[in-house]
Amino acid sequence: SSGINAEYGGRQHLLHETIFSELISFLTMPGNMIVRRSTARLLRNLSFDTKTHAMLLEHLPLIVYPLVGGEEIEEEEMDKLPIDLQYLPEDKRREPDLQTRVLLSDTLFQLGGTYSVRERFREENYYVLLKNYDQWEEDMDARERIQNVIYLIVQDDGEVDLRKEGEFPEGIEEGKDELVVVKREDERENKDEKVIGNAGS
Repeated sequence: SSGINAEYGGRQHLLHETIFSELISFLTMPGNMIVRRSTARLLRNLSFDTKTHAMLLEHLPLIVYPLVGGEEIEEEEMDKLPIDLQYLPEDKRREPDLQTRVLLSDTLFQLGGTYSVRERFREENYYVLLKNYDQWEEDMDARERIQNVIYLIVQDDGEVDLRKEGEFPEGIEEGKDELVVVKREDERENKDEKVIGNAGS
């Protein structure tokens, strides 16, 4: 119990805006892969708690930045992107550490479980950047992780098939055809998302 309380207190401390802003800047620290990876792991761990999503969302461009390269993007598509991710130099390099890239993809996937984040992904055209990263990535596991995020962006919010990402909520067993119904937050009224079975069950 004391360990849980200490962990919660530590999380609340990290979510103080000043501390968090300094922390997330370590994500792009040049020449120190261990620091970048550790920062990405911390972000991934924070993302498991939906109470952190509002804070993480404020720093979404910084979380995505390491996954972005210098590919040419049409001006119409570019103008929809967040300012911090527009018109990056052609020689912009992605994060070279595979584990860091995977951790960031996992963070984005966890964030994508929140409706307001999926809306932000769509409104600010993150699809284009993540699709470019998917096409660049050579590791198949890493590609699958980012494709899970892309799936959340392009999928209609009515039904999201959890089999896509291979992780199942409590009460759902692998091999079943259950879907999760993802509803708008204002419709959900703080109720848990409903889990439905096969249409014929």
